Amino acid sequence: MAISLLRSIIINKVNFLYEFGYKVADFLTFLRLIFVFLMLSLIPEGESSLDTFMFFVFGSWLTDILDGFFARKSKRLGYLGKWDGWVDSAFYVTTLLYSTSLGLYSFRLFFIILVINFIAVFLTKNLEVNQAFHFLYILLGFRALYIIDRGWFLRVLIWTLVVIVLKWSRLKEQIKIFINSWKNLLFGKKNPSH
Repeated sequence: MAISLLRSIIINKVNFLYEFGYKVADFLTFLRLIFVFLMLSLIPEGESSLDTFMFFVFGSWLTDILDGFFARKSKRLGYLGKWDGWVDSAFYVTTLLYSTSLGLYSFRLFFIILVINFIAVFLTKNLEVNQAFHFLYILLGFRALYIIDRGWFLRVLIWTLVVIVLKWSRLKEQIKIFINSWKNLLFGKKNPSH
């Protein structure tokens, strides 16, 4: 009896993920986009909004992890699936803009990175090139947190280490994509992605 109940629960979970996973992924992607707009609204408040800004950063990271999980489990993209990478880019650009508005980076550097990012995507016609820039945005974000607030820096560092441990097999795939993205960027390979 218990085994058949357990089997029924597992089968129902698998069916739910397949039937509705892509819809959950779309909802999470949309939620991350809302977080980006909320983060943008906090920029004028400066460093006094750091705690709230970081709440949305963690929320964005969590929705990014979960939307990928649900999309992979359903084995199909939802309506927003093709926009997921652009929502990620908007998130990372927003974090760099916040750091820039706090005076940690010049607006000149911000615009140079942004222009190079979009030119690289346009020239290579490969959206995975964005992942190469995501890494740059992440590094600049780590540096900014280290300067602004060591407590937040430590929380983000711990979060990052936990995610690395929990997603190690997926991370190995993403590292390959990251390396290929840089190759595509540097050598101009033009393979459309997603």
